[in-house]
Amino acid sequence: MSITATGAGARSKAARALTAAVLAFCCALSAGAFFGGADPAGAADNPAAGRSPVTVTGKGDFAGLKVTVEQTQHLVNQVVKVSWTGGAPTVSDTAYAADYLQVMQCWGDNAAGPDPEQCQFGGSSELGAGSGNQPAGAYTNTRQLSYGNLRDEQQTLPPPSETGVSYVAFRPVDGETEPHGNSNDFFDSNTSNEVPYARTNPDGTGEVYFETQTAVEAPGLGCGEAMPGGSAQSEGRRCWLVVVPRGRTEVDGTPYTTQSSGLLQSSPLSASNWAHRLVVPLRFERIGQFCPLGADERDTLGNEMSKEAVLRWQPALCQSGGRTVFRYAQVADDTARGTLGSEHPGMVFLNQPATADDMQSGGTPVYAPVALSGLTIGFLIESQSTFSAPEEVRARNGRRLSSLKLNQRLVAKLLTESYQDGNSRFAPSTEKNPYNLGRDPEFTRLNPEYAQLDFGGKLGDILVPQAVSDTARLLWDWIDQDPAAREFLNGTPDNAGTYGDPANSGMTVNPHYRELDLPLDHFPKNDPFCQQFADHPENPLCIQDKHPYPNDMHEAARSAGRGDSLARTSWDNTATPPAYKKDPAQPAGQRAMLALADSATALRYGLIPAQLRNGAGQYVAPTGAALLAGQAAMKPGPVKGVVEPVPATKAKGAYPLTSLTYAATTPTQLTAAEGKDYAEFLTYAVGGGQTPGVAAGTLPEGYAPLPKALRTQTLQAAATILAQAGKTPQEGGQNSTHPATTGGGEGERQAAVTAPLPVREAPARRRAAEPRARGRRARHPRAPRAPARPAPPPHRPRRPERRRVHR
Repeated sequence: MSITATGAGARSKAARALTAAVLAFCCALSAGAFFGGADPAGAADNPAAGRSPVTVTGKGDFAGLKVTVEQTQHLVNQVVKVSWTGGAPTVSDTAYAADYLQVMQCWGDNAAGPDPEQCQFGGSSELGAGSGNQPAGAYTNTRQLSYGNLRDEQQTLPPPSETGVSYVAFRPVDGETEPHGNSNDFFDSNTSNEVPYARTNPDGTGEVYFETQTAVEAPGLGCGEAMPGGSAQSEGRRCWLVVVPRGRTEVDGTPYTTQSSGLLQSSPLSASNWAHRLVVPLRFERIGQFCPLGADERDTLGNEMSKEAVLRWQPALCQSGGRTVFRYAQVADDTARGTLGSEHPGMVFLNQPATADDMQSGGTPVYAPVALSGLTIGFLIESQSTFSAPEEVRARNGRRLSSLKLNQRLVAKLLTESYQDGNSRFAPSTEKNPYNLGRDPEFTRLNPEYAQLDFGGKLGDILVPQAVSDTARLLWDWIDQDPAAREFLNGTPDNAGTYGDPANSGMTVNPHYRELDLPLDHFPKNDPFCQQFADHPENPLCIQDKHPYPNDMHEAARSAGRGDSLARTSWDNTATPPAYKKDPAQPAGQRAMLALADSATALRYGLIPAQLRNGAGQYVAPTGAALLAGQAAMKPGPVKGVVEPVPATKAKGAYPLTSLTYAATTPTQLTAAEGKDYAEFLTYAVGGGQTPGVAAGTLPEGYAPLPKALRTQTLQAAATILAQAGKTPQEGGQNSTHPATTGGGEGERQAAVTAPLPVREAPARRRAAEPRARGRRARHPRAPRAPARPAPPPHRPRRPERRRVHR
């Protein structure tokens, strides 16, 4: 091992100490002293140290009910699994008549738990009884306490509202009084995390994936905020998860069957129902000033593949070592590469290296592996049987499906608006194609458990971000290298069956995408069809209304986890000006969503990663072992020390969309102080930052701990940064190389941490979204770089504005 260092007299005492630590860590890694020689994939597949699951038991009529919350500590805005046993099966497989659970998040400083007015519940009531089209009692998803002739003997009704109806008014954490009624300034159907109806299966079990919200998403609850008088290291405000089980009797003791609707009618906040509640305390990672005031701040920026890891490391980094605050801004990949080549590179995170035209500063960048994850298609799909399905299939209605296999051609269909529900059933371009994925014989042959299910107008597309990205290019490259997918895009029918026309031999690509020039670095929406309406002909319903882009993969994953398609399809003539208004989230038990996201973000929001077909014909999910196999199959690229993904790899068990993220900087463009801080960041990232867990400073689920060879490369990069920062190119030895072992390809290769950039012309990263001309491939210059979208520093969170919600 060769590490270049400068004389002791040229460095500060702190820099010398850090260099010694880096050297010691390198030696320890080489000797196997760290990680004990254990397979890191096992840790990646068992990352959940510190989750602290809690099980609570019901009482009275619900004494057999046991509810388990899988994570109760170190919570952020994420999804946690809530499961139960010993419940009575929900009455009706298509409605919520009786015997179900209602779940909500509440604040409250009383050790016994919260009161009803402290709970975020009732937001879905603006959609009407039963949360949209889902049959349920008229007041079961409201804060209303008066129900006509139905009387709750345990309830003392508050003063009625102007309409003469009594409500539990929501009382927010800041103590401001809310008006009586079901409206409030803090949450509505688009923001509330309540689960108004959770189904119990015939065997007495059930599960929901519940979104825990911090004070940023739910300001009325204040979860995770600093408590008055607390220190910077103290825990944030605790909150509660409350489960109200509903049986078969109403608040006056009468059976639900005596109601005219044949459904339970009353709110879970009514006193008789509230008395059966189960409560679980929730502990959140602190938001706000967890970093020291006045600490040095260093800028970092990059794409989403590393974002979950960096945000998890920030609180630990600013409490240790130099106590530096590392700010993170999410930007496009080209922006990161441009920043790397500027006079002030800071530290950037990217998957593909800079090229000669990026390096305007003339410096030589250093690349350090920091995060191994995968690009995934996450899904939330609940079983929804056809009318003709057998009883055993109907009995599974509302249950979450746990398996989904997708090949390259199926993903190509989803990305090219080739299903009718991917654009519009009125569009002539796809009128002979299946409605959606669930109606496609190719899909149901691969996923037979979906054959007797019907998803209505869902599963026609994938939520994908609009921005230009290297990850989009990776996905298209995976599609392009599959012969069947390429033939389909060129216009060849899939030969999967006949769709209403005897002359049609199978599904064909939407003609607006035929012969698409791949790989692209974005996801076009090419079909120009818009649906016209007689009452507002000047405002047709187009693809960007029915299938809009989320801002990024984070929004895509969170929206999918909430069952929110982001669509705006209902014309609101009362708006100023009139416009299409946002659709409500899909009802619980009837959700079917697909979203493109990095594996860590997908898991954070409760999505299950689909199994994708690799070059060997295997269907593989992004487990720790599969990501490590995918990384081992990567090949050296034109920049030494940086390997390139191989989405068509035939390596056994390899995940095809494996992504290795590098931290990069140009050492000779840094000050000595900057070099010290960034070297400290890298040392932590491949040390404690590779320990899987849920607490601050650990590696989030969805990442695989880096192999030893990659960690060694990063530590050598840290030493190189220390040696060269604050020096001229001659003093820093800019043109020298520092060999390091990487894990790319078969066996261990000798690569260089720094090396001259390739002389070749940089390839254009963006190609035409239009169909390619026959006989030649159209080339277009690279798109202009997108502006950076800086995130607020971790110690200065922004609190969302309150909104008055009118129902």
